[in-house]
Amino acid sequence: MSFTPKTQSHNRSSRTNKWFNLSIGLRLSLAFMAVILLTGLIGIIAIQQISSLTYKATELNARDLPESITLERLRTLLYREDDLEHSLVNGDDGKQTQRTVTELASVHNEITKACQQLLAFEQSEQGEDLALVQQVNDSVRKASVLSAHIQALVAQGDMAQARTLDFSQQEPLLLSAVTTVTRLSSLEQAENANDAAQTQQDSRTSILFLLALTSFCLLLSIALAILITRSLTKPIKALVQTTESISAGNLDVQSQVKRADEIGRLASAYDKMRLSLRMTIDRLRQERQHTQAIIDASADGIMLVDETYKIVTCNPAAEHLSGWPMSEAAGRYCWEVLGFNDSSVQAAKANERLLLLMEALQTRTEPSSFEMLITTRHGKPRWLAISCAPVDKRDAQHATVIDLHDISQLKAVDQMKSDFVAMVSHELRAPLTTVSGSVETLRMLEPSSDSESYQEVLGLLDKQTQRLRQVVEEVLQLTRFEAGRLEVQMQPVPLTRFLHSLVGRINVEWGGGDHYIIFREPTQEILAWADAGLFEIVLRNVFENTRKYTPQVTAVEVETDTIATSGQVQIRVIDHGPGIPDDQLESIFERFTRGTQATATWTRGYGLGLYISRELMLAQNGSIRAEHYEQGACFVLSLWMVTDDLCSPMTEVERDEAEEHEKGGVT
Repeated sequence: MSFTPKTQSHNRSSRTNKWFNLSIGLRLSLAFMAVILLTGLIGIIAIQQISSLTYKATELNARDLPESITLERLRTLLYREDDLEHSLVNGDDGKQTQRTVTELASVHNEITKACQQLLAFEQSEQGEDLALVQQVNDSVRKASVLSAHIQALVAQGDMAQARTLDFSQQEPLLLSAVTTVTRLSSLEQAENANDAAQTQQDSRTSILFLLALTSFCLLLSIALAILITRSLTKPIKALVQTTESISAGNLDVQSQVKRADEIGRLASAYDKMRLSLRMTIDRLRQERQHTQAIIDASADGIMLVDETYKIVTCNPAAEHLSGWPMSEAAGRYCWEVLGFNDSSVQAAKANERLLLLMEALQTRTEPSSFEMLITTRHGKPRWLAISCAPVDKRDAQHATVIDLHDISQLKAVDQMKSDFVAMVSHELRAPLTTVSGSVETLRMLEPSSDSESYQEVLGLLDKQTQRLRQVVEEVLQLTRFEAGRLEVQMQPVPLTRFLHSLVGRINVEWGGGDHYIIFREPTQEILAWADAGLFEIVLRNVFENTRKYTPQVTAVEVETDTIATSGQVQIRVIDHGPGIPDDQLESIFERFTRGTQATATWTRGYGLGLYISRELMLAQNGSIRAEHYEQGACFVLSLWMVTDDLCSPMTEVERDEAEEHEKGGVT
């Protein structure tokens, strides 16, 4: 079966893909295991060779070398025994003979030990060496027996017989043993030389084999390292190129690494990260647009200034507050659009009115806020609460955000409060002065003789006392509202009878002069949920307010109307004055707010009557509002009626449904 080159290339590509589909850790592990196995193989072979050489060297050192030494020593001892034998048979001195016998015995012992060692060395081998050793051992035993016989003859004094036996038998026997030992020594030296040569040859062979095996393993390791390195660096280069493209802003580039290993998964993660990054950038762009929309829609003016205090951008609210459009404000110093004509930083720092602004701009690490009176481009003064905050606290040279909050209305309210305090002070001081003067006058009058003057002064005192009581009561009501200590006692109130009585009393109090109240009574009694005392205060405040705005000799009209769908009753108080502008229909119920349509006869008021009325109506689950009425104004007070089936005010849900129904067009 034959393969075409294309088929062979496909098979190689398939095998390569299978290899790259393996994880990097597995591939590295396989490569390292191959190198480790080859290294282990080299180590095992080296250990075997070294063990063989060590065994041979040990054999040489432990057996052959000691055997050679023992043979040389044995030959020396044999020569020594022969010399001692001659000295023994030729000596005449008794003491010398005794020392010779003693030394001869010691030599015999050493010769015997040497023979036993030789037998031990050669016992494991069967050959000529063992036969020669046994022959030497036999000669030594015979020589020992002859030596004992010679020593006995010497001891008996038979020196001639001892010499004959020594020269005829002992000396030839010892020389024969020496000759055998010499032959053994020659054989052992030859054997040692052969073993040493063989060991050297084996050592050279082992070294060459290990060098060859090491070279092969080294080449194989280099090949594996190149293969693994290329399999890692090539896809990494592709990833680097992809990363560089992404860093350059091209988020559409895809990595060309198509593998199943860790690098392939990393490339896949790069693609996912690229897509996620693109989505994040799109989301950030949308969030930036949303943030910009929020900033543009913010009621507070926002300006961004750079490190030179020049405007970079601002929102429409800042344009409205300053009167400078963005196209003209950009590039100008921030204080220029706030109405200051200082054209340099040095001039701005020297301007005392810009002291707080310059300190806030120079303190770039912490937010700061202050109030400033500016002048718009159109020359209109405006109070602003200005807050300055760095964009990045860690960078002292970064941009600063300036927030502009219009507090002109709050300043106006503060001024109203001051006016209110001054007015209340005046309202208290004037009647107190009158009361004090009246008291001094009463001291000088006699009730019996000056009764007319006395009664006139008493009437004046009563009038001023009522005036003081009214001022104090209104201030106390305001204090109760602020402290949340208002006590409300809801109960059914017969509204027709209540209004008839109250209107009658007020007409009497007004003295039947230029102003009076007309009450158009309904045909039947209406029960409403209310606190009679609080509701009277509300009506008195409303009547007093209409009196101020109603022309002289003009009536204030009061009428009632029931709304069956919502379960409410409405009390309408109508005047025929100048009316209320549309923009003040709601604001006249705020604290310290006074209408701008006052008549020439209006001399008193400090903007609390309608505010107190609204709060008291809310406390009774009612409401009050102002409407236009032909020529004049109409105040509509709403309360909940007492129904036949449930003697309690409507619930919150019922009230909300009723109000929705009423707003839908039911009157």
